[in-house]
Amino acid sequence: MKIFLKLLFILLLLSRLNIGIYAYTISDYITSMNKSDYDLAIKIMDDIIKKTEYKNKTGDLYYKRACAYEKKGNFVYAAVDCSTALKFSPNNKEYLLLRGKCKKEVNDPTYVEDLQIAGSEGFALLNNSYNSKEQTKITFNAPTIRKASDVDINIPITSFKSNNTFALIFCVEDYMENGISKVDYARNDGEKFKEYCIKTLGVPERNIHFRPDATKNQIVSDIKWANNLSEVYGKEAQLILYYSGHGAPDERTRRAFLLPSDVIPNDLESGYALSKLYDELGTMNFNSIIVILDACFSGKKRNGEMLTASKGISIKPKEEEVSGNVIVLSATEGDDIAYPDDENQHGLFTYYILKKLQESKGNITIAELSTYVMENVRKASVVKNTRIQQPTINYSSNKITLENIKIGL
Repeated sequence: MKIFLKLLFILLLLSRLNIGIYAYTISDYITSMNKSDYDLAIKIMDDIIKKTEYKNKTGDLYYKRACAYEKKGNFVYAAVDCSTALKFSPNNKEYLLLRGKCKKEVNDPTYVEDLQIAGSEGFALLNNSYNSKEQTKITFNAPTIRKASDVDINIPITSFKSNNTFALIFCVEDYMENGISKVDYARNDGEKFKEYCIKTLGVPERNIHFRPDATKNQIVSDIKWANNLSEVYGKEAQLILYYSGHGAPDERTRRAFLLPSDVIPNDLESGYALSKLYDELGTMNFNSIIVILDACFSGKKRNGEMLTASKGISIKPKEEEVSGNVIVLSATEGDDIAYPDDENQHGLFTYYILKKLQESKGNITIAELSTYVMENVRKASVVKNTRIQQPTINYSSNKITLENIKIGL
């Protein structure tokens, strides 16, 4: 009775002081931004940031407030919030891009560095600036500036949160050993796929393990993490595994291997066997496991040349079986080459994955995605490379109905 009276007294006190007990949410922020009520959006993020314990704070909270400040035209405050966000995630290109834009608005010359590091979107902005009279006197050392791909901009944003969807993203562009060539655009593939997971599919960033230039131990560790998630969440959750990088076949057994960044040339056992990956995923108890592989397993690299100097012929790898609730959407069939798309700075396969996610705003089934990707990659590869690249889809169980499985839960 005493506890009840104390609670009643507190509630009465709050009402007299006109203190609201409503807690703002990110959904409130999104609604206010959509209505162009930027003052309210700033107020909402102020409230959320103040009420969030430091150990639970993320750069995304400050970035959201920065977006509202930027829309309102308060570029200094927006840049400050972006700087705070970067303390949590120092290499986040989204934060750097917005800070660079805001610095440019207040004539801070250091905006050039921010936009350079921000990647293709930043270079596109610099390119536009340098074509204007006001910026012709500024010079900087940068790689060739290309127009940003259409899938790298205007990425759809959802207010829905796929809290029970988890993602492993491995993108291996550079290899430690000299005998293995780099994979053009693999890092951009992985970074943009992650961005679509967060913005378009609503996967919380904490649910994503992103591994640029992933090593074998990192892949092993993340597969263990996925197995633990499977034991805890079971059928209530979905796993997405994305890989962009080299694959190669064993010359003797024709077994296919993923090649992490620390693989030893001509020693495929230092790689990650595709059969091992499928076996491990097949035992997991997720509602569905979607594997997206932008790699070929013929022993060739993306430009059609041999992967290592010691290999003179391509090999058709053995088809690996999948089990459980695993669905594999792969860039190639047999000894096809997984081509790059130089115009869009992505793997050709990944470009059409992202394009369909963009067009559908993430509301798409595996059946729809696979049909679109297989058709468009096949056509584009002939036009751009004169050879057919045929993506494939592979799944194990008659119980799996692709038309009923969406990406994201």
